[in-house]
Amino acid sequence: MTFAESDILLLKNLLDVDKDKSSSSDDDLPNTSAAKLGPGDIKRSVKVKITGNQSKMEPKEIRPSDPNNIWEWFEVPEIPHTDDIHEDPRIKPEYDIKYKQFVATEDIYLQMSNKTPITASCEGMIIDVTMKGENKEDIDCNVTDTHLDIRSPSYRLNLALPHPVIPDSCSAEWHGKTSHLIVNLTLSREYDFLNF
Repeated sequence: MTFAESDILLLKNLLDVDKDKSSSSDDDLPNTSAAKLGPGDIKRSVKVKITGNQSKMEPKEIRPSDPNNIWEWFEVPEIPHTDDIHEDPRIKPEYDIKYKQFVATEDIYLQMSNKTPITASCEGMIIDVTMKGENKEDIDCNVTDTHLDIRSPSYRLNLALPHPVIPDSCSAEWHGKTSHLIVNLTLSREYDFLNF
């Protein structure tokens, strides 16, 4: 059964009940106030008063895009700096980041796992910090998911880590003869179950 456009318009006119055309009031529903109520009318209405100067609200900063940029400004994540990193007069120590893999016999000889020599297959990260003239008791080392903060009387290192880590499984080791602090970090990556 197919309908033409004119058939649908005639059906619409048949079902539409206009008050001007209708002579009988029997077809009309009674006008009750309950029909005007909705779920929002159950609770008593509360008026909210906004205080403060409305002119202080400024629109978000709109930056023009530069065709020479690799990324747009909103694509680059902002890394928060800790409290006093810019005003701190202490020296930033030299450090070296190395990646570590946990390799078993089947990885070396049989190559049964998905591990490769690239850093995506590494489970650990070692940060070697040189702090000449410091003692073990004077060094304070704090590790969060994304930051490493090392403080001593002469040195201060606030390092944003290249990969998220598991802070509870990290360890630090002090070598007094060479004045090196070795921080062992366990990486926490989203798809590690695919790599290992």
